[in-house]
Amino acid sequence: MTELIDAPASTEKSPRSYEVKTYGCQMNVHDSERLSGLLDDAGYVPADTDDQADVIVFNTCAVRENADNRLYGNLGQLAHVKERNPDFQIAVGGCMAQKDRDTIVKKAPWVDVVFGTHNMGSLPALLERARHNQEAQVEILESLDVFPSTLPSRRESQHSGWVSISVGRMQQFLHVLHRSQPARQGEGPQARRHLGRG
Repeated sequence: MTELIDAPASTEKSPRSYEVKTYGCQMNVHDSERLSGLLDDAGYVPADTDDQADVIVFNTCAVRENADNRLYGNLGQLAHVKERNPDFQIAVGGCMAQKDRDTIVKKAPWVDVVFGTHNMGSLPALLERARHNQEAQVEILESLDVFPSTLPSRRESQHSGWVSISVGRMQQFLHVLHRSQPARQGEGPQARRHLGRG
């Protein structure tokens, strides 16, 4: 007689899966590679295409036409998923999150995390804090926490990738660049102010 022995119950949880949805410009594609790398480093795994991810991250753009309608439409479709599965998490980041801040959670209270363009490195910690505290985490920084190129990355292609050449408002960069240039002959401080360059 053969005795069946039950396998010990696994105490390990399977890693949480994620999906990053990118809206907008090419810079968002680059940022989404960074977000995926961060989640990989934190122990998350990319979701299979047929399965519902445990975490969905929307990387948004505020410039593209109808970006807000597209985001809120997708968030609305996920409300019933969140209702059925409270462990399912939704994060919204990028330019629109930076701009709209608390508005996102007011319009879609089932969103777990809202983060800005300057602190995408905080995403794994914000997801964990939202899960632990059972409330939305909104964190928007006005200046860079960590330079994005230092964050881990998950690239779709082994042969190409996006590169940051600037971060922040170009106006500040040009202002600093101009200040470092010597004045042209006959151009004093008054001329610079008049030309809008001082």
